[in-house]
Amino acid sequence: MHRKFWVGTLAVALLVSLGWGLNEYRLAGEYRLASENNNRRALTDFASHLDQLETDMAKGNVANSPNQQVFYLSQVSSKSDGALKDFAQIPAEQAGLSYIGQFLTQSGDFARTLAQKVASGGTISADDEKNLQEIHDRLVPVNEKVQTIMTRMDTENLAWTDPAPSLWKRLGLGGPQIAEASADGSEAASKSVRSGLDQLDVSLQKLPPFSYTGEFSARVVEKPLGLPAGQVSRAQAQSTAQSFLNKVGYTNVKPDFAGESKGDLGGYSWQYKDAYLEVSRQGGVVTFYQNQRPIDPRTLSLDDAAKKAQAALQTLGWKLAITSNEDFGSYVKFEAVAEQDGVRLYPDKVRLAIAMDNGQLISLDATPYYAFHHARTFPAKIAMDQAARKLRPNFKVLESRLAVIAKPGNQEVYAYEFLGRYLDEEYLLYLNAQTGNEEKIQRVIKTPRGEYLQ
Repeated sequence: MHRKFWVGTLAVALLVSLGWGLNEYRLAGEYRLASENNNRRALTDFASHLDQLETDMAKGNVANSPNQQVFYLSQVSSKSDGALKDFAQIPAEQAGLSYIGQFLTQSGDFARTLAQKVASGGTISADDEKNLQEIHDRLVPVNEKVQTIMTRMDTENLAWTDPAPSLWKRLGLGGPQIAEASADGSEAASKSVRSGLDQLDVSLQKLPPFSYTGEFSARVVEKPLGLPAGQVSRAQAQSTAQSFLNKVGYTNVKPDFAGESKGDLGGYSWQYKDAYLEVSRQGGVVTFYQNQRPIDPRTLSLDDAAKKAQAALQTLGWKLAITSNEDFGSYVKFEAVAEQDGVRLYPDKVRLAIAMDNGQLISLDATPYYAFHHARTFPAKIAMDQAARKLRPNFKVLESRLAVIAKPGNQEVYAYEFLGRYLDEEYLLYLNAQTGNEEKIQRVIKTPRGEYLQ
């Protein structure tokens, strides 16, 4: 009797467990389908804006009358903004794709700068035309790559992420392996939407920055100011890469050599499993790191991630102040800047990302820091309260500090930074610390993903 009871109980429990499992599997499938549909819609909108952007850029290069130039340059600016908003909705399961966003930001910014110049009676110079043509030359292959991904997604049912290798392939029994695509996609077609965008992003990283005057222009220095002295060998660079990987959570690693890069910040590239990093030839420091591993479901809060980011920086020997964050769901991006005598040095920044499944550092870009970091000599300044009196009367100051900011034209300004509120909106105002003149105004836009400056 007891035996029958227990057998029946176990049978019922098994059926309940099986039913629960099937229901969870169904819900997970529905979630994945809804998520992929959202991703596809965002990518479709992004591809459409990008195609229109390339067309307007081409027409703007042909236009010769001021009215037509202003019209098409304004269209380029508008389409860049639209593409950026669509692009922000495309998830990346790893940190990355930053250079595509930077490229779109600078393209729109440059077009807006020129439109304002022509509208106020100026003319497009030979250097401006050269930059416009260079931007278009870069935009054409970017657009072609994205349109190809869209076509393959529709005709070949291209997956959003790379499929996991089967057991047979992991054991080397799955027949010939498909060659991995190179950074510029020249060896083989990408195997997923994500890998295609990754390839595109890496190819943009290899191009030099634009040289123009605008809000988002890339500052350029003749030689990196922050790299340590001396040259390192390939063997020394491998040792540095190995030490770095140990500090970010790997054990018993021996990274494989992945090539060399040119330029003053160039050096040796290394790869280990899903991790890729670059060690500079001068100074032998890690300038770039990216881990493209799949990220499991989120378990951490934003505060947890911030603590993990600060701990990772300390482990790697950085003494920086975290200034901003952007939440992408599966990971959070942070920016951290150097300080000197209590003055924030905004040009000397490090970008990093923390995975929200276990708090691991999965991305670090120290290129701006090593390009611009140096000891500053600060000039004499007016008192902070004297500078504050130059603010708008109804501007309520919430925070204030001294900072060094970058300005168009490859300049730096020693300034007072005032974070405050005006008419229920927050702004960052930068006043010259010597004269009190307004140098820069930024509006703080708060969204569920973080705070943006506009």
